[in-house]
Amino acid sequence: MCFWNPSIFNPVIAEVGAGIEFFPLKYQIACIVFTALFLLSFSVTRDPRGWRRLYQTKFSRNNISVNKNKMIDESIKAYGIFIAMTFLLVDVTCFVTGVTHRYRNSDRQLTKVERFRVMDVQKINSDGPKDSSRRAVSP
Repeated sequence: MCFWNPSIFNPVIAEVGAGIEFFPLKYQIACIVFTALFLLSFSVTRDPRGWRRLYQTKFSRNNISVNKNKMIDESIKAYGIFIAMTFLLVDVTCFVTGVTHRYRNSDRQLTKVERFRVMDVQKINSDGPKDSSRRAVSP
């Protein structure tokens, strides 16, 4: 006899056993990817000079003037803030969508009107012919 039930302590196990995932894997992966992209873009925005120097030493062979470097740093900072906040917004949206997945996909009680519509559709489907080969041909 097992006295320890893991589903008591872990709601994910309990929910998977019930048939609806608590926080689906695709949303977890998306949250991890967008969090990493946010952190990378935010770190580039915080220190554009270091990242620009790293890029120029790896890929650029020509010397660029000080004024040009300053303009590049300012544009990296301006665009970087926008890009970082976009990644953060998408990350939070994925997180909220993942957390509310269980509630959005759970069965809810139908109203009387919806029940009557479902019953009508089921009645029409059950009364009609099943496929076109069974239809009666009129002379």
